[in-house]
Amino acid sequence: MPIYRFCVALRHCDGTVDAPVREESILASNADEAIEAAKRIHVDMVGTWTNSIYLTDPAGHVIWSLRLGEVWLDRDC
Repeated sequence: MPIYRFCVALRHCDGTVDAPVREESILASNADEAIEAAKRIHVDMVGTWTNSIYLTDPAGHVIWSLRLGEVWLDRDC
């Protein structure tokens, strides 16, 4: 079964993303199954000072993401 990577990170106003502060592997038979699994993972974005969640496929391409656009933790925006 392919391994997908679930990541939680801080996305800055300029679009750059810091290294993930949390990573988990998701074993799934396909991308749709991996995305459904990722949606069930609880993330405390405020507690971890993050605002972006994303899932990559085995090749490292982002296949799903979620961002708290109205919450900027780096106040330089």
